[in-house]
Amino acid sequence: MVVMNAERFFTDEEKERIRQAVISAERKTSGEIVPMLVTSSARYTEVELLGVITGLCVGMLAEWFWGDPWGSPFLNLWPVIGAFFGFLLCRIPGVKRLVASKARIAEAVHTMALASFTEHGLHYTRDHTGILILVSLTEHRVEVLADRGINAKVETGVWQEIAKILIDGLKANDACNAFCKAIERCGEILAAHFPRQPDDKDELPDSLVTR
Repeated sequence: MVVMNAERFFTDEEKERIRQAVISAERKTSGEIVPMLVTSSARYTEVELLGVITGLCVGMLAEWFWGDPWGSPFLNLWPVIGAFFGFLLCRIPGVKRLVASKARIAEAVHTMALASFTEHGLHYTRDHTGILILVSLTEHRVEVLADRGINAKVETGVWQEIAKILIDGLKANDACNAFCKAIERCGEILAAHFPRQPDDKDELPDSLVTR
């Protein structure tokens, strides 16, 4: 089972490149940019449960056709084996992504973005100019979430450009460069509306957040 882990996705050198990209972008603006990488936005236990039930049914059919009717009922383990392998199969990220509905995945990633926005204090910046760039590995989804100060001046459709930069980079196995380019572009957008002020302070950490 291949599981992408957010903690080990980037090398230390790549994480430092992303941190430096944030520092460079924030030199031009009073905005605060927080890049975040998560392994998964939800557990999707309903998919795992579906795997157990499906495996159980397949195991019962197998027992019906190949089980020994004269044997001990405690040795007819086909349903148990089926349920076990069904559970393991549905723990694979790719399977969860295929089985879960697009609406369920979109809701999970958006909920993760909202919770992370609050958890990491982006809504506490002085002029409400925090922006979260979230990449969720299991779902292959990107969400860009900006505070109300930014949304009052920047059209929400602009963030689709940032998402596309990241998605294209992830597809090309060039995630670090994609993160750096997305951060740089966010800095340019924010600088046009929120130039850095003389008394500006770095209000949030610059490092990539992983979970």
